[in-house]
Amino acid sequence: MLRSRLIFPVIFGLVCFFVFAYPVMRLSAWAGPHYDIGWQGGILLWVTGFFGMWYSFGGARMVVRYLVVHWMGISFVFATTVLVYEVLRVFGNFNDPEAARWIFGISCLLVLIAWVMSHHLNVRRLEIRSPKISKRRRVVQISDVHIGSRQRGFMDRIVSRVNGLEPDFVVITGDLIDSSAVEIDALQPLENLSARAFFSIGNHERYADLPKALSMLETLGVIPLRQESQVEHDELQFIGIDDADHKEQVANHLPGVGVNDHHFSILLYHRPLGWEAAVEHGVDLMLSGHTHNGQIFPFNFVVRQQFSRIRGLYREQDSHLYVSSGTGTWGPLMRLGSLNEISCFDLVPHE
Repeated sequence: MLRSRLIFPVIFGLVCFFVFAYPVMRLSAWAGPHYDIGWQGGILLWVTGFFGMWYSFGGARMVVRYLVVHWMGISFVFATTVLVYEVLRVFGNFNDPEAARWIFGISCLLVLIAWVMSHHLNVRRLEIRSPKISKRRRVVQISDVHIGSRQRGFMDRIVSRVNGLEPDFVVITGDLIDSSAVEIDALQPLENLSARAFFSIGNHERYADLPKALSMLETLGVIPLRQESQVEHDELQFIGIDDADHKEQVANHLPGVGVNDHHFSILLYHRPLGWEAAVEHGVDLMLSGHTHNGQIFPFNFVVRQQFSRIRGLYREQDSHLYVSSGTGTWGPLMRLGSLNEISCFDLVPHE
């Protein structure tokens, strides 16, 4: 028991060293003795990053958190480029001071690109045909907006873009907020959605203040679905299941909710897990998020170790699973090798 409790702090500490201390130590050493911060400077950065992360995520400390997570994001990009050069040095002789200047410049450019991409909203359009559909219906999905990391202005832009798609329904597949400090004003734009909206909770609503989040959403007219379903137009069944760490969450709760074979069923579940159970119970379309498609390259390779399906459309028999890359960003305002996404599904009659 004691061993398992120690594993997380050790891993957390190693990650903090790699992100906060390693790139600065190596770049300064390569740049020359005049710039070298040495082990003392590296340890200071490590300890500052470690306790900054620990402190900022211990409550509603938004200013500290904002500074620390952006430091983390920028440093992660630098650490990645430094590590690439570290590997190259094994196979050849390079001019380290010259390389340090190139690494610094390339890393700064990547950080700028990542910041710009975090503000872009991409619309992904898909068409799904089914004999259960009598006329074209449009369902728009947003996921992982992360208000808290993002602000009200970003929510305004999302709602404006969603309304421009003229949806019949809007679904929000979790992680709409990521802090207990978020107040209803930041979510107020949801009140302007032009279509009925359904919501299933994500892991960050559970980590924050779930009762408060649900109360705010209900006040703004968004309908939470928690181990329950709602039928619309007598042919669409929206099902929502709460996010959970347990891998069998969908399998455990879907039978109790019930899937109507005569309706086109849309399951909202935050994580791309449990699709096998959804297929078994005849769910037509499962919508998930959570993965962010890694958000910042090369973190997508780490995400793939946890989830075999991290983005895009998958199909098995007559069932579909769509995993959104996320509409917002968690932590730093950075996207590298991934896009903010609003997913637009046209459900059309089968010809």
